[in-house]
Amino acid sequence: MEYLPLVFLSGADELPLPEPEALGAVEGRSAIVYGPEEDDDGLLCHAQGWDMGDLVLEPTTPANGEIPSYNKALIFLFAKPNLLGFFADWKSFQKGAHHFRRPNLVLTRRARQKQRLRLDGDIIVRRRNGSTLLSKLYDFGPSGASFYTDAADFRSGEMLLAEFEISGCGSCETTATIVRVETLSHSHYGYLVGIYFHLTKAQLQKAEQLYLCKKAEAIRQLSAPERHRWAPPETV
Repeated sequence: MEYLPLVFLSGADELPLPEPEALGAVEGRSAIVYGPEEDDDGLLCHAQGWDMGDLVLEPTTPANGEIPSYNKALIFLFAKPNLLGFFADWKSFQKGAHHFRRPNLVLTRRARQKQRLRLDGDIIVRRRNGSTLLSKLYDFGPSGASFYTDAADFRSGEMLLAEFEISGCGSCETTATIVRVETLSHSHYGYLVGIYFHLTKAQLQKAEQLYLCKKAEAIRQLSAPERHRWAPPETV
């Protein structure tokens, strides 16, 4: 269980032996399931609620061929306004959905506590297939970011390594999971990819520093006298 706080988020609250109704895993909530294999990019699912104490997760794409048996899976569940992380024992696959036993311990924290900032910056994305991509950031916050790309093979649930640089503030590197891919119709780029960071305590502090640095810069720009028609003249 020591692994979970590292890949989850620092500052999370612990829920030992939680009751199902306390987790907010209602029908339609999104979840990502990871198996024990190192090359597992994660399986995006929708929660179907609880069945006799078992958490039911239905894959967003129908299974082709052999149905995976997860044994013990790492699951991230987006139960707004909270993000949950826990290990759960796989029980069975029935009627197109995976059934997991109720977890013994759940880590939870509120998702996206700070609004993201629009900014110009670069992000280097390293994928598990060995490819590296340089892209432009669209927005950034302490818990995640989004970037432009023309690559058409990004998928929700994919885990990657992201290194981003915020001009005038610094840089940070962290693992991240893709949580959405949007097709753009009126843009120079084909897609907008949203990612959620998996931060250690030190990485979280760095990300928050970058956010506050850029936030302060934005505030300074908004408060600059030349932006306001009725601003008093500067004194020498």
